[in-house]
Amino acid sequence: MKRKLNKKGKITLAILLIIISSISVMFIYADNNDEKHILESTERYDLKIDYPSIKNKKIKEKIKAYIDEQKEEFMNVVKKSENIEISSKYDFNLNVTSNERDGITYVNMLTYSYTGGAHYIRDDKSIYYNNETKEFIDLKYFFKDEESFKQMTNLAYYYVMNLENKDNLDTLWVKRGTAPTIDNYRHFKFTDNGLEIMFPPYQVASWADGEINITIPYEDINKYLKEPYQDKTKDETVAKEVPNIRDLKQFKDKKLIAFTFDDGPSTSNTNYLLDNLDKYNARVTFFVLGSRVKNNKEVLKRAYLQGNDIGSHTYNHRNLNLLSDEAVIDEIKRTNDEIKNIIGISPTLLRPPYGNLTNRVKDLADMHIILWNIDPLDWKYKDKNRVANEIIEHAHDGAIVLVHDIYKSSVDGALLAMEELEKQGYAFVTISEMAELRGIDLDYQTSYFSMKK
Repeated sequence: MKRKLNKKGKITLAILLIIISSISVMFIYADNNDEKHILESTERYDLKIDYPSIKNKKIKEKIKAYIDEQKEEFMNVVKKSENIEISSKYDFNLNVTSNERDGITYVNMLTYSYTGGAHYIRDDKSIYYNNETKEFIDLKYFFKDEESFKQMTNLAYYYVMNLENKDNLDTLWVKRGTAPTIDNYRHFKFTDNGLEIMFPPYQVASWADGEINITIPYEDINKYLKEPYQDKTKDETVAKEVPNIRDLKQFKDKKLIAFTFDDGPSTSNTNYLLDNLDKYNARVTFFVLGSRVKNNKEVLKRAYLQGNDIGSHTYNHRNLNLLSDEAVIDEIKRTNDEIKNIIGISPTLLRPPYGNLTNRVKDLADMHIILWNIDPLDWKYKDKNRVANEIIEHAHDGAIVLVHDIYKSSVDGALLAMEELEKQGYAFVTISEMAELRGIDLDYQTSYFSMKK
């Protein structure tokens, strides 16, 4: 039996509805994915919180603490402004997402709130938990050491500066936002493609640019990561062929000299050199220009498979000391990528153009710096006999010779020198062979002019 409200009852009901609509209305429910949602709405504000169900107590406590802190801060603003007329409702949105990879739980928390002004206020917080060791970690945990972490930050700077449609980025702003401090790398995740890093608005760019996201491929950072977090499948970008490896015992008691050839490769001259190396049981080191690699890839591959060292001489032979950090990294990285596409591995040896080098460049390069102590000025005189005589006159055990395989006279002069020096008991080895024979563990901070006993 239905009962009709009388006039007094209808008025009472209307008053109750008005009162209810003027106070907070909150709904808390869980959906089919076991995610929790909090919805709260009044005349002055809307509040929404979404977060997944987390079983781990430590993680759950971190999430709760963040939610409570952000909500309390928002509600304090609302309370303080309750007597102020507002043109639009205040708004609060907090979203928590979680996923796992390689035994690590990733939790990202993002808050957007509006309490007046030109735009919403954003707050980001991420936490990372090692399920095996049961400890909270940060990005440094994944890297071998501090130096490895620092090299990753150099790459982060490079990738930010090379984002598409971001020509207006301020170099100093980006440099500050990607500096090697852990606070700059609070938001990240490892994916199938590499290390993804998120920089919130204002960290490396303006609010209008929004958050900045980059991905550093595993090919670039594998050597810096701890073994369990490397993705070595990403190194198999091309089929690797094994180069000829010599038995170095044959050179144990010989005088050693390393011939190094810059500015190539040159299909004609480099092939001519390779044709003649076996006459003197010689192997050499090529410091190639990235800009010349594509058009001479067959000879480069031949040189590598023959057992010669392939090093970098940068992409465009620019004075690295005069370049920005971004440009230095670009000159080196582009060359290494070009070489790797052909021979399957990235070079570890670098000869800076003109031999110009500072500690800044050395840190950015993160490669073994190979210079020289015999320079016959072959590029200047282009006289094979003069080249040969200069090398022979200054030859000594552990010497590193600088010549250029883009000049036929230089190749001829080097071969003439080998013919004479072989009679004097010299063995002609690559830089890596000389280092092994001398028991030298090459490092990134030393500039090697020679490798004496």
